[in-house]
Amino acid sequence: MTQTRTIRWGIAGTGGIARRFASDIDFAKGATLSAVCSRDLSRAQEFAARHSGVAAFGSLTSMIGSKAVDAVYIATPNMVHYAQTLKCIDAGIPVLIEKPMTSSLDEALAIQQAARDKSSFVMEAMWSRYLPAIQALRTALLGGLIGTVRKLEADIAWKRNFDPNSRFFDQAQGGGVLLDLGIYPVSLARQFLGDPVSVDGSWRAAPSGVDMAATLHMRFADAQAEIHCGFDREGSNRLVIEGDNGVVVIAPPFINAAGFSVYSSRRLADLAEPGGNTVSARLRRKLFARLPLPGRKRHDCSFEGTGLQFEIEAASNAIRQGLKQEPGNTLDDTIAALRIIEAVRKKPPVTR
Repeated sequence: MTQTRTIRWGIAGTGGIARRFASDIDFAKGATLSAVCSRDLSRAQEFAARHSGVAAFGSLTSMIGSKAVDAVYIATPNMVHYAQTLKCIDAGIPVLIEKPMTSSLDEALAIQQAARDKSSFVMEAMWSRYLPAIQALRTALLGGLIGTVRKLEADIAWKRNFDPNSRFFDQAQGGGVLLDLGIYPVSLARQFLGDPVSVDGSWRAAPSGVDMAATLHMRFADAQAEIHCGFDREGSNRLVIEGDNGVVVIAPPFINAAGFSVYSSRRLADLAEPGGNTVSARLRRKLFARLPLPGRKRHDCSFEGTGLQFEIEAASNAIRQGLKQEPGNTLDDTIAALRIIEAVRKKPPVTR
C-alpha cells in the first residue's frame, strides 16, 4: 500500500458499536467506510443505506472475497470474535477487533500465533487508549506532571437488571463485567504505569455464574492501582491518579475522556469533581467548573464524534505503513490485560 492510500474499511456487525464506528470514521483521516456484513443480509442492507457508497453483504466471507475492503472491523458479539478474526487472518485481511478481543486468554494467544504465522495485522479496538486526553495525560505523567505516581483509582459501573439471555450475563456470549467494563481501566493502568508486579482481586457472581461485580488490586514498582467495576450499581465512573506533587482527575465517564484536571491536593479534587451521575454530583461539578479555583489546572481535549476515530486513524496508519501491529496497542498489551483479568476470575467468587 502507498503511504497516501485511503484504507477502505468493512464492518462485521450492525449493532450499536458498529453504528458508532460508521459515524466516527467520517472524522478519521485516511479511512473510509466501504462495506458492512451481517448474517441477516437485510440488516446489512438497511445499515448500508444510511451511508453513501457502502456495499452490503450477507457474510464475512463474501465481504472479504469481494475485494471491496482493505481492512475489517469486527463489531460482533464477543463469542464470535475468535472465529471471525481467524477468518480475516487466513484471508490476509488486516483486522481490528472490538474489545474484548476474545473471551479467553487461550483464544487471544491463538490469534497472536496465527497473526505471526500469516504476518497479518491484528489489533484490539481499545479505543480509550487513543483519546487525545489519554495520550496527552500519558505524555504529561512521563514528563513529571505530578511527580512520581503513587496511586491510581478507577471505578466503572452501570446498573443492569439481570437477564440470563443478555450478553452481559450469559456465559455463552462471553458475558461478565470484567471483560465488558473492567478491561478499560486495566488497559489504562498498564498504559500509564506499565506491567504490575502483582495482581489480586475478587469478584461476585450473577445468578448465571458470570462476574457481575469485581475489584482488582495491582502493585507496580512505585505505585498501586485499585479498580472497581460492576453491573450491580451506578459507579463514580471517574479515574484519579495521585502523585507526589499533585492529583489528576478524569471526570466521568473516564473511558470517553474529553480532558483532565490537575489539583494540588486530593481533598480539592474530591470537592470539585465528585464522581457519579447523581443530580448533586453533576451540579457540584458544573458549579466548580465555573470557579477559578487556586490549585487547579484544566486541560481541555474535546473532540467531535464519539471518540472511535482516533483508533481508526491509528489502525489505518499502521496498515498503510505495512506494520503488523499498532505500536501503542500491541497484542502483547491485549494479552497482558487478559492475563490480569483471568488471574482474578480464576478465584472463587465471594458472596458479599
